[in-house]
Amino acid sequence: MSDSDLKKQYRWQCRRGLKEVEVVLNAYLDEFFDADPEPMRVLFERLLKEQDADMFEWFTRRSAPQDAELAEYVQQMLDRLRRTH
Repeated sequence: MSDSDLKKQYRWQCRRGLKEVEVVLNAYLDEFFDADPEPMRVLFERLLKEQDADMFEWFTRRSAPQDAELAEYVQQMLDRLRRTH
């Protein structure tokens, strides 16, 4: 699958019931996805499989994923987005 097709697929998966979650996911996709290395893209795909309510808690820094790798990724993603907004 091409990067463009993958990004389109992820864009569809970013559509969520919670607007706050959708905003964060789409901001990452727009600002960082194209430049990120494959391991970061794989983590983004893993993140998309998580529940909206969990992501909301993580994105508002009320909690963090129990998976250490995913927790570090979410922290980095939020820090990067904060610097650009």
